[in-house]
Amino acid sequence: MKFSTRTVYGLRALLVLASRFGEGSLSVSQIAKKEKISTSYLEQILNALKKKGLVKSVRGPRGGYVLTKKPAETTLQDLFYALVDETLTDLSRKKNGISSEADEVAVGDFIFWKKFHASIDTGLSEMTLKDLIDEARRFKKSKLGASGHTFTI
Repeated sequence: MKFSTRTVYGLRALLVLASRFGEGSLSVSQIAKKEKISTSYLEQILNALKKKGLVKSVRGPRGGYVLTKKPAETTLQDLFYALVDETLTDLSRKKNGISSEADEVAVGDFIFWKKFHASIDTGLSEMTLKDLIDEARRFKKSKLGASGHTFTI
């Protein structure tokens, strides 16, 4: 499955906010600079995430964006649906040219795709921002530990 740039950038922005959860807001330009994303494009993405309730904006001189829920409570499914605005089943119907329930019966492989998308949907709903951050930290720690360097005094 290939995710759009919009979804990937949205995930990257949410991960930045999640890694600083409870430490205050970050401006669009701070996130854009850190992730090397166009500020105007990131603004559009964050506005979409705000409309869906994943982030909120904070006004003032130290304003910016913060997550509305803890990283452990924000799933990848939340992100995906916020930025795509369609369920996986809706996307499958469009891809297969299915427009009604009667058409679904006529399409032999629709059941397979429906189950396939349901399993992806389940996986996305079980994976949180905290899971991704924890995994990245474990990877970074193991990579540093695997350098082969030992120091003794």
